[in-house]
Amino acid sequence: MILTAHNQKSWMKTIWTALEMVREDCIPEGDPMYDDQWGDICTAMAWISEALNIHTTESEDETHDTSEA
Repeated sequence: MILTAHNQKSWMKTIWTALEMVREDCIPEGDPMYDDQWGDICTAMAWISEALNIHTTESEDETHDTSEA
């Protein structure tokens, strides 16, 4: 998805892509403290999506897992 000024879903996709890189490099899975931190990030992103009324489906945005949100 190409980032554009008038496509809020592209904004969220861009942020999720960056967050996933941080997850891989700085917030390792399996450590309860880091998993809690990642859970907080996912929750915050869900709240942002809700506030902006942005709803994506798995087919629209396959890069992140919202099951923790």
